[in-house]
Amino acid sequence: MKTNLKLLLLALALAGTTMLPANDYVMLNPLDTSALPIIPNKDSGGAMVRAALSHDAMWDGIQHQLIRDNFSEQSVYKQMVKLYRHTHKHYVTFPVAYWSQTPQGDSLMVSGRVYLPKQRYLNGIVIACHYTICSDEEAPSNTFSMESMFTTKGYAVIMPDYVGYGLSREALHPYLHWRNAAQTAMDLLNAMPALLDYYGYSYPMDVIVSGYSQGGAVALGVTRMIEENTFALPWTVRKLYAGAGPYDPAATYDYCVEIDTMGIPAAIPMIVMGLSDAYDLGFELEDFFHEPLLSNYDEWIGSKLYTVQQINDLIGTTCMSKLMTAQALDMNDYLAEMLYDVLEWNSNVGYDLQSPAYFLHSVEDEIVPIINSENLMSEMPDDSQITYDFGEYGSHMEANIPFMKYVYQDL
Repeated sequence: MKTNLKLLLLALALAGTTMLPANDYVMLNPLDTSALPIIPNKDSGGAMVRAALSHDAMWDGIQHQLIRDNFSEQSVYKQMVKLYRHTHKHYVTFPVAYWSQTPQGDSLMVSGRVYLPKQRYLNGIVIACHYTICSDEEAPSNTFSMESMFTTKGYAVIMPDYVGYGLSREALHPYLHWRNAAQTAMDLLNAMPALLDYYGYSYPMDVIVSGYSQGGAVALGVTRMIEENTFALPWTVRKLYAGAGPYDPAATYDYCVEIDTMGIPAAIPMIVMGLSDAYDLGFELEDFFHEPLLSNYDEWIGSKLYTVQQINDLIGTTCMSKLMTAQALDMNDYLAEMLYDVLEWNSNVGYDLQSPAYFLHSVEDEIVPIINSENLMSEMPDDSQITYDFGEYGSHMEANIPFMKYVYQDL
């Protein structure tokens, strides 16, 4: 059995400081005030952290070190520990439990993490939507997240695990089903007023929505839900920040089939079986996958013990035709057509965004092809409030650094 040891060690290290034990979730609805930690009324030293994170040189240094070490697990771990050491004194954080829904609309207890700055006046709430994970150890409720740095600028940060991780880890994650992931984010947001009122925070009713990779698509979905007033609540979006999101899953699938290459092989079984479960399609593994994935799906994907990179290595190929059956890749086959239909259902291309927004995508992205952002832009209204930043930012992972820098400095 393999586990992501460094993430586990980090989670354990953090649990001994400002975090509650990893299995001790605070119930948000109804709010369990007996489980809440005490938050001091004052904070000091935050100005130094803000000044450091506001300098391009610091971000350039981080990016240089990560690229030099090829974004190895160890190098990422070192940077996360460094960030934690400089920021954790300025917030209190704990895992939370709350009610949400499955894709079929059934009630389900889910989880996430809340970061609260010590100052009682909030500049706002950031809904931070996480990127693709496969291991439950990587879920926000179980570890430390880079987005915690937004607390140093006076923001509360809330991060849903999504269905399939944290408290709902026994459920299959409906990967790329943006509506369900956005639902878990909205249900967490709607539970926040009771928590913030308990602590005596003042806060505006407009929110910041941010996410990279899978999180970018979820963030756009959250913004859409708020704009369409799906929940009939008085939230508005101050700004959306989305980076390299799979906004157009069907176009991405077309592109990968055409070049016979998938940048993140672990995503393929997550997409096929996750959407099959979400829409009750009844897909069978043998209709879609070759060995060795076919015989090891339950262990590699279902166990939630392996990281994306570990699963990619175990699959051993980025070639679509080696990973998937000819039937699954034949668009004249009814199963392939069903899969393509649900991918199209989970596109947000064509939605007329009303809120101010920033979209970043590297033209060199090898994981989420830039066709996603190009298609999104082509169908988006011509609005001066929307900024598109399509530049030479390197690989998918490399481009996350300038994205996070932009979000932090723009807040």
